[in-house]
Amino acid sequence: VHHRGAEYEALKEKLTSHLLDILYEAVPQIKGKITFHTLGTPLSEVTYLSSWHAGSYGTKCVPEMFAEINHKWTTTPHTPIPGLYLAGSDAFLPAVCGAMYGGCFGAAAVLGHAGTIRLTLAFLGDFAASLRGE
Repeated sequence: VHHRGAEYEALKEKLTSHLLDILYEAVPQIKGKITFHTLGTPLSEVTYLSSWHAGSYGTKCVPEMFAEINHKWTTTPHTPIPGLYLAGSDAFLPAVCGAMYGGCFGAAAVLGHAGTIRLTLAFLGDFAASLRGE
């Protein structure tokens, strides 16, 4: 839909570019292989997910989400479709930490053990540089 104006789109593109740069630094062989990406904001949460006041908590956490029928979707990023992985919000657990873990598990499924370690080290290096004011 994307009717929020040039300034909003420029901000999203800047954030996306920064995140992709971090990814490419950690996993250079993935550069040029991403065929689609999108970045959501709190405004996207309200518009597309009907989240209350742009809340980042996602799906309401109820015991039924952990029922046996849902178990295969809440314990693995893998799907029956080759090359399609679940990641991010509600892919593992709801809320902010669930989204973080869902993203990590999805990335780990795609990157494998060595790629996951390289990505982790890149994030830690970026974080350390920000603490030093670089």
